[in-house]
Amino acid sequence: MSNPDAASEQPQRAAVEPEAEISAQQAIEEALAEPVPVIEETEHEVTLQRTVRYGRVLVGAAALGAIVAMLACLLFPIPEGAEYTMGQVIGFSAIIGAAIGLGVGGLFSLVLGFLAKRGSGVGIAIQRDVR
Repeated sequence: MSNPDAASEQPQRAAVEPEAEISAQQAIEEALAEPVPVIEETEHEVTLQRTVRYGRVLVGAAALGAIVAMLACLLFPIPEGAEYTMGQVIGFSAIIGAAIGLGVGGLFSLVLGFLAKRGSGVGIAIQRDVR
């Protein structure tokens, strides 16, 4: 097979088109790929208001009032022969202190709410709809 005639007698292979294979692969990948999301943005002008968390203020003030009342009971001695114990006095004072603390906390939170509403402002909210 070293002569040139033998080489010319061999059949020639057909040329492979790599571009056709690449385009077919791309078509398959595009078919399997997720669709591109469409994002629509709209801007809205909104009013921003700061508020007080009333529940937290009221619970905190009631707890603080109860603790202060319980500690205040420890400052006064119970006389000998009294018909009540220190535990009863502390419990009763805690209930009264919690009620007073709840009232003071309510007034305090109303004042804070009034001051917080004065600091309102305007902002821009961006709404994005993705489809």
